Amino acid sequence: MSLTSSNRLAALRRKFGKDQPKEITQEAFDHDRGHLRRLARLGSREKAQAIDLWNYTQDLLYTDIQKSLLMFLLPFCLEAWSSDLSATNSSYSGFVESFYTALAKKKIFDEYLTREQAEGVSEFMQGSILDEIDEQRGLFYEGMNSRPYRWIPGLMTYGVLLPDVERLWGDWWSLNTVGRATAAIQYASCLIYPDDGNPVFAPFTPNRGGGPPLLWEFEGVLYEHHWMGKNLEFLRRILTPSGVSELLRHAAEVLKNQPGHDVASRILSDLPMCSETLKERCAELPRLLEMSGERPLSWTR
Repeated sequence: MSLTSSNRLAALRRKFGKDQPKEITQEAFDHDRGHLRRLARLGSREKAQAIDLWNYTQDLLYTDIQKSLLMFLLPFCLEAWSSDLSATNSSYSGFVESFYTALAKKKIFDEYLTREQAEGVSEFMQGSILDEIDEQRGLFYEGMNSRPYRWIPGLMTYGVLLPDVERLWGDWWSLNTVGRATAAIQYASCLIYPDDGNPVFAPFTPNRGGGPPLLWEFEGVLYEHHWMGKNLEFLRRILTPSGVSELLRHAAEVLKNQPGHDVASRILSDLPMCSETLKERCAELPRLLEMSGERPLSWTR
């Protein structure tokens, strides 16, 4: 049985401990340590202020890291990240961009966390992404303020940070909830249709944005980063035209008598005439996710 978000956070905190650091030696990037003092005093049931967390990510990026403070604050950072992913607190969006950057550029998982702690972060992030996937309903979106534009970049960025995307992907493609089936069709539609012909995502407009999500787009300033090798190997195995076609058939069955079933049926009927696009994009996506320092990118077909 999957954990609730509160139980998942409690499990994460057990791996990091609850002790506040005895002293603050972390240097503040802006030379004002007020945010560090406020963060270090947080109780386990309190929420960190977005501006304090953003300032802390600047400290992580540009000064030496105090490990004891990082161990105390990382669960608060991940709780805020999860709130942004689910849009329960949009004030954290600026922090999340910098948080992703700090995690990748400062090699937090490799140089500061134990194996058990890294596994705890992995479980927390995967569970949060799956929670958001499970909430997906409906198969038509206009503009940028809709749920697929949160979980898809979250999943793509996860592949940069941690090497076990196979486990997350397997839980998603099990299609054992309506949300997972809906999300599978959202994702697969981006592999099948041209940008202006996708029945799930209305075309981009200058005023409202929108259009199909970019399946290679990472959040944060990660232009020098790419998907980890183990994740790329997995994606090359799983992302095949036959695999995506079977996924769509299964997803359409799950969505019988659910919102979006008519769109799922249309996509299935369009598959034969879109087969070449699907074939080329399945081969191309791992190559795009392997590139760094070469954005913006685009499909060749």
